[in-house]
This record gives sequence, structure tokens and C-alpha cells, in this order.
Amino acid sequence: MGEAAEDTMKVPSTPAPPTVAVIGCGPGGMFFLHAIEMRRREMEEKGDLEGLASLPIVTCFERASVPGGVWRAKSTDGNPEQTDTTNMYEALWTNGPKEDIEFPDYTYDDHFHQPLPVYMPRQPLLDYMLCRVTRNCPHFFDAVRFNTNVTSVKWDEEKSKFVVATSNHETKEELTETFDKCIWAAGQNGKPSFPMSIKRLLKRGGFKGKCIHSSECEDFKTDVEGKRVVFIGDEYSAEDLALQAIKLGVEKVFICSRRGWGVATYTSAWPMKKVEACECMLPTEVIQDGRGLRLTKVYPDIETEEYEFADDGDTKDLLDIETVVFCTGYKPNLSMIEESMRPS
Repeated sequence: MGEAAEDTMKVPSTPAPPTVAVIGCGPGGMFFLHAIEMRRREMEEKGDLEGLASLPIVTCFERASVPGGVWRAKSTDGNPEQTDTTNMYEALWTNGPKEDIEFPDYTYDDHFHQPLPVYMPRQPLLDYMLCRVTRNCPHFFDAVRFNTNVTSVKWDEEKSKFVVATSNHETKEELTETFDKCIWAAGQNGKPSFPMSIKRLLKRGGFKGKCIHSSECEDFKTDVEGKRVVFIGDEYSAEDLALQAIKLGVEKVFICSRRGWGVATYTSAWPMKKVEACECMLPTEVIQDGRGLRLTKVYPDIETEEYEFADDGDTKDLLDIETVVFCTGYKPNLSMIEESMRPS
């Protein structure tokens, strides 16, 4: 009896599995959860009880009401009152070949069962990503707290843990929890990027039209149909939205390009000649009693990516402008991370 008790005491205790907080349930967050689930299934098939006991306990926080990150469109967010999420526009197509993001464990043939174009629209690719993670695990998103904004992440030196504060948009519940690990999976597109000098110019000059970011095009037909509009920026979103605007009956699109070598300005011909690229020109004045914009020539510096306005005064007046769309990309949103932990 004594020997049995002594043997029992020698059995090492299993350490508690690490706890992990994941910020964001876009592709990065989803695929981390998927990797954990794949490892769990593999260990269950092998009967690896020790491995299963050591798997991390993961909690994922997502401020939107559905997964997908920027691959969602605003209309699919499911929470119209949640305004600080970052979504893509309905008309988004990939700017790289689809083969770059195909998964070996769930191929395009597995999902679509038909040949596909090289470039893909947003919604089918989002469906593909969602189906990959849920097809063998219907309760995949149980570990995700939707409608939950991470308000603060700090490191507690004494406890050697991350302290994560959250707020739920629906219940208004606020929690503070500790985790062994914290993964920032909110991506590079956490918040819209605006050229603040142009935003201030439009406000100060009393521009009477509507100003939106490319992520705010859920009512794009109303914004462009029968109207003269200005796009600030000349990359892929400008190209996508210019073509979409033409389909929706826009009168004219002017694309302002400070550099003059973006994707949209490289396009030499547009349907019905409804798009005009204003190369190396930016708004410098609101005219026509708040209904027009004056553009001025700029000289970009390729190395510094800065620019200065031309001294010769080359200008172009755009009249009867009703909508300005900022096709100016995104920035990472690190506001919740303690400043000492942010990348320098």
C-alpha cells in the first residue's frame, strides 16, 4: 500500500496548457485557429492524450459580427451600427493570381468543382476560406467572441502574462483577462488611411459633396450614378471602383494621381471614355461655391515618396463634383497595444 502511494506521488503532474489571445478573426486569426484544430484532430486519431492536454486554450476576439476581416463587404457585416470595422467594397477583385492563395488541404477543385479565372472576385474567395475551416468542424467559431473590441493589451511583468481588456458592442460587457500568449492577427488593413491635408482642405474650403473611403462603398450606386466624381489615389481600388462606377451609370470619374504611375493611370483606355486620369495633380482649392475642385501640378520624389507643388502654377478645374472617394489604402491599427510593445 505504501509502495503504491509512493509510486503515485512520483507521477509528474501535467502542466496547464498555455492560454492564447488572438486579436482579429480575418484570414490570419482563422488560419491560426484552423492549424490548432488540425493538430487536435491529428492527435485524436493517434490517441496522443499528452499532446492533446498540452494544446493551447485559444480565445479569439473579433470586433465585427462575422469572420473574414477585410474580405467582408459592409453589407455582409451583419451589424450596421458597428462603424469602426474595416471592410472591402463589393466590387473587389484580387490583384494577384488565385493560385498564390490556394490551400493544399482544400483546393479550388474541392470547393468550386469548375475551372476558374486567374483573378477572382472577393465573395467567392471569402466563401472558399470560410468553407476550408468549417467543413470538418461545424463549431469552428465557438472560440471566437464576435462583436468584441480589444481596447487594451499590456504586459504584466510580475505575472509574466498579457493583460487584455475587451468591450462587447452588444452586451456592453467589459472584461479584463490574462493570457500566456497574445497574437495580433488584425492584419495590415486595420483602419482606413487618409491624406489628412486633403481632408482638411475639403472641410476648410466648404466642399458640399460627399467624401467617403473605398471601404465605405456599400451604397456606391447612390454615390456615383449620374454624377461627376473624383478619386484620390490611383492603385487597385481606384481601378476597381472606376469600372464599377461606369457600370452604375457615373457621368465622369477623375482620378487624381500624385505620382502618375499607379495601376489606374497606366490604363490607356476606359469604357465610354468616362474616366480621366489627372497625373501628378492633387486638389489644392475648393471652388465653385463648394461644388468644384482645383487641382495643381505636383512633382513627386521617387526615393522619399514625398512631393511638392509646382511653381509654374499648372492647374485644372473640376466642376460640379458631387462625390470624392479616397482610394488611399489602409494602415495597421495598433491602438490597443501598449506603446512599449509596438514595432518601432
